[in-house]
Amino acid sequence: MRELLAMSRPIEPNGVFGGSPGQYGRKQTMLLDNSRFPLVFAREQGDPGASILDQLEALLDRQAPFVLITDHSPEDHGDETPEERREKALFFKKVRDRFRKYCRAMIVIENGKPTNAAVRVAAATAAKAFGFSVLFEADEEQAVAKGMSLLENDAAKPG
Repeated sequence: MRELLAMSRPIEPNGVFGGSPGQYGRKQTMLLDNSRFPLVFAREQGDPGASILDQLEALLDRQAPFVLITDHSPEDHGDETPEERREKALFFKKVRDRFRKYCRAMIVIENGKPTNAAVRVAAATAAKAFGFSVLFEADEEQAVAKGMSLLENDAAKPG
């Protein structure tokens, strides 16, 4: 556990968070909060800064295991244009191997709204494609506990 916390350091800007549009556009309004790294929270933000794809790229550049925790439902993408979906698909294809290597799981916080079966099936399909589990927890406290447990189990595995 101490080793996981010792890896905690802020993501370096590398020009990604400096307000420039970046390689992947700026419409997405998600913020990766890495203040509790290796637990990384995808949170909605009001002002679109660096795109979520630029932020994910910076996260993967850390080359360290992490768990992604979000209250952003996998079904909350109805306003994406076909071009945005295509852009994300190309991005995830490009970084798939690094996601498999570093992301231990994505945990969706349900916040009192149980996730329907269709979304769970879609999440399971996406999990297979990306190589990490998509889990669902009732609240942030349970999500954090599950994330830490996954990271501790991972750290205990022989190298």
